[in-house]
Amino acid sequence: MIEAYLRANNMFVDCNEPQTGPVYSSDLELDLTTVEPSVAGPKRPHDRVPLKEMKSDWHACLGNEVGFKGYAVPKEQHNKIVKFDFHGQPAEITHGSVVLAAVCSSTNSSNPSVMIGAGLVAKKACELGLEVKPWVKTSLAPGSLVVTKYLEHR
Repeated sequence: MIEAYLRANNMFVDCNEPQTGPVYSSDLELDLTTVEPSVAGPKRPHDRVPLKEMKSDWHACLGNEVGFKGYAVPKEQHNKIVKFDFHGQPAEITHGSVVLAAVCSSTNSSNPSVMIGAGLVAKKACELGLEVKPWVKTSLAPGSLVVTKYLEHR
């Protein structure tokens, strides 16, 4: 059934037959110089914030009304520092401190190559000196059992 569907839509590839290039109904060109790094959030993953605007966006969100882009933190508390002991060591956090670092999107983490890519980026960041504070919860949660089994066997 699957082969019949693929053949009917000219999508089936038989390596024993001569190949012709794919025929597209339209082309899309992307100027990579227009692509900019961005982060998700601050609350919902689809609220994209360009990296260059992250600091100003975060500070605006602190004081905004409670909502998708607001926390209603009074201005006099924006720079508040909370000190605490973590396993006998002094520590401190402020508004915006990273306390959870995770690779766990079911959309992106269902693909083994994306998970390996994320791991390689993390490895390189550590090699370049990035350190995770001891109180930061780190998590790697593959988006499918297929990826979990793939990673377990590597």
